[in-house]
Amino acid sequence: MRYDELIGCSVVVWGAGREGRAAYDELERRGIPASIAVTGGGEVPSDLASLTSPSGVLIAVAGDAAIERLAAADVVVKSPGIAHTDPTYLDLIARGVRVTTLTDLWLHERADRVIGVTGTKGKSTTAALIDHLLRSAEVTSTLVGNGGVPVTVGDDGTTAVAVTEVSSYQAADLTTSPRVAVVTSLYPEHLPWHGSYEQYVADKLNLVAKGAASVVIPNRDSVVGRAVLERLPPATPVRTPADLGIEASDQALTWDGVGALPANQIPLRGRHNMVNATLALTAVVEFLGRDAVDASALLAAVAGFTPLTHRLERVPSTDGREWIDDGLATAPEAVVAGLESFAAARVVLLVGGFDRGLAFEPLIAYLADRSPEVPVTAIAVGPAGARLAREAGDRVPGIRVAPSFATALDWARTESPNTDVVMLSPGAPSFDEFVDYEARSAAFREAAARA
Repeated sequence: MRYDELIGCSVVVWGAGREGRAAYDELERRGIPASIAVTGGGEVPSDLASLTSPSGVLIAVAGDAAIERLAAADVVVKSPGIAHTDPTYLDLIARGVRVTTLTDLWLHERADRVIGVTGTKGKSTTAALIDHLLRSAEVTSTLVGNGGVPVTVGDDGTTAVAVTEVSSYQAADLTTSPRVAVVTSLYPEHLPWHGSYEQYVADKLNLVAKGAASVVIPNRDSVVGRAVLERLPPATPVRTPADLGIEASDQALTWDGVGALPANQIPLRGRHNMVNATLALTAVVEFLGRDAVDASALLAAVAGFTPLTHRLERVPSTDGREWIDDGLATAPEAVVAGLESFAAARVVLLVGGFDRGLAFEPLIAYLADRSPEVPVTAIAVGPAGARLAREAGDRVPGIRVAPSFATALDWARTESPNTDVVMLSPGAPSFDEFVDYEARSAAFREAAARA
């Protein structure tokens, strides 16, 4: 949907969080009257509670008044966290209320200068690396989207490129695609929100399915490639890094006719992140054009990237071991990728947390097949950790279930001295004990500092 389609309509912004507030502010800036509805037991923020329209009507309402206001709207601008399975959402659709999002409105206006990045994992690193590479090539760029900055707050339209991280929640409501779209990975995540894995994939790949993209860049992984190809409009160009001669190995990033960047000069851990780097390089080349880039300088610029926090991040410690914060690895497949980054090390793995019911079989199979010469000592926590231990059974002997995260940290500090790496890679959210992943990582970092 486009902004001009809202003119003359009764418009309600659904949600007063970061993106909902950004949507309301953008509509107000454009002279499009709107109000705000807060549902789900939430309260109207204090600074909005007494705000009224020129006719004296409260701008923001909650509870039953919010439901009534949504039902009476012509158009609802939905915050991304509100699921398509939400009963109120389903009722609005049944009533014929048109539903859009801030990201979709913005993308319709900016698509020709957007590189969109999605994927179960890897999207944040890949988007940040694309932004870094563009800046290294002296191309003005801004990084917006799911990483924390709403699109209209972080992008004023003055830069050449808006690199946009797109979550499955945001992608689900898109009705257009960006000029360049990158897909990093696909495996089960956020299933309660989407309803099923099949719907999750369909919602996420809305990013590439709406016909506006000039090129789509999927990870060459067969699962990703097949899913992307099944959803692309006819004649949409597809490029993989290999098409440009860009390859990742454990030893280096190589680019045919350009050169190689040794792995020890790249500040990203893990083969999966090497693959993310190939996707980032390909996205920049496809957006700018092969003749417009200094390929050698672009490849070298990968070495100057600053990795993101909580993603295989080494944190200060005092016991001679590497303490690795991979706290954003909240799916079992992401834990496997992290462990593969330390395939030659003896690892203490802190795993578990809130249980979303994701299948642990990929992690169990990896642990069962790992060489006993470089063992993984798993300390499991929370409901998810307890289930992992039960399902692993005799296939992975020795998984210890700690009664709390604090106990798990004590065990890692004091009872696992003959190891090389202590890794927080939970494969589950933090909500069993913590308000968010950052609080869990803070506890891990504190333990590392006094190990």
